[in-house]
Amino acid sequence: MNMKFLKLIVILCIIICSTVLLNACSHMKEDNELIVKYLDNTFGKNTYTIRQDRHHWYVTLNKYPELTFFYTVSHDPFSMSSPSIKTDFDHVFGEYVVKKYKESYNLGEDKLSFDSPINFVYYTKVTSLEELKIPYDRLMKFISFVSEKYPVLIDVGLMKIRMDIEGIHLKGMDDNDSIIYQHISEVKKDGLIIKSYEEICQELTPKLKTHLDNPDGIIFHADIGRSFILGSDTFEDCLYKSLILENGTVDEVKKIILQPGELSEFYTFKSENQYKFTEINLQAKNLSDSPCSLFDATIIKAVIDGSEDIYIDPVWIELVFDKRREWKDPYEMLGVSPPKTEKENIEGVQYKNIKVLFEMNKYYKGVKKVTLTFWYFLLILFFVYVKI
Repeated sequence: MNMKFLKLIVILCIIICSTVLLNACSHMKEDNELIVKYLDNTFGKNTYTIRQDRHHWYVTLNKYPELTFFYTVSHDPFSMSSPSIKTDFDHVFGEYVVKKYKESYNLGEDKLSFDSPINFVYYTKVTSLEELKIPYDRLMKFISFVSEKYPVLIDVGLMKIRMDIEGIHLKGMDDNDSIIYQHISEVKKDGLIIKSYEEICQELTPKLKTHLDNPDGIIFHADIGRSFILGSDTFEDCLYKSLILENGTVDEVKKIILQPGELSEFYTFKSENQYKFTEINLQAKNLSDSPCSLFDATIIKAVIDGSEDIYIDPVWIELVFDKRREWKDPYEMLGVSPPKTEKENIEGVQYKNIKVLFEMNKYYKGVKKVTLTFWYFLLILFFVYVKI
């Protein structure tokens, strides 16, 4: 009885192994046909040499005999796209082209690299759009170099180029948000599409920051939008924080004029995400000695309502109590004492150049509202310094 059972097990093992081997052989043949078909469609017949090493197919294009890249086929029974072809063509060609270009052309202080899936990234640091023309022209030389010597990259759509620009400050940006990303080129049905220098200037010129940042300004960031610089950002800067102005339109507030020393009403900004309920209420003040547009007035007070956390330079503070982890008092996180006097309970306590007030929930732990007020005296000194 035991011998019969043992024989049955052996027979089953042989059948299973045979099935696996047959499937493997079948897959190998199908994979080879799939890859050859892909190569013919992509590069053309008789334009490459190919050799197989188990589950990898190594390919060399006749025009570029110095480069070899591989293909393999992935089989995933749970994927709708299976079988799928995987390759290192992008990295092999992308990194090689960057290397060859750097050998012949001077990039100055700029940097050029291959970074999948973006393709090529060109980094530059300039201080103006006029100065940007020099690195832009360098990048155009790279595109010409690829078009002339390695057109296969354009043929396969591997010519997305992103330019990372540092040093030009846009409205709404702060020191932690210093890079401007410009997509310069990509391959479409009509061929290689290149963004002109004039198009870049046309896009960025209206967004350029037109005032100096106050070095004494305090950066804060709620759980929506971008960072604000209290005591430095103008009201117009706030319109570029990826938020929606709730009480009024841009055209309406643009017409508002504030007299010297006049405070604006509070304006509410919310997230475009309907599942985010945080409100950022901002108040601006005309710190100049002549009438100015609300757009040019400086943000001196912020009331943040409903945020789950907040960044007050240089600390992130959790505002919502979570019993699963330790929750620290927000004043303790900033290294200051909670309000003790009636005045402090109204205005807040001193932290750097601002007054901070955390309004706690009445019936449970956690912060309901945060009020940040900039110290006016420092702003007056800053504006006097700018005038001088």
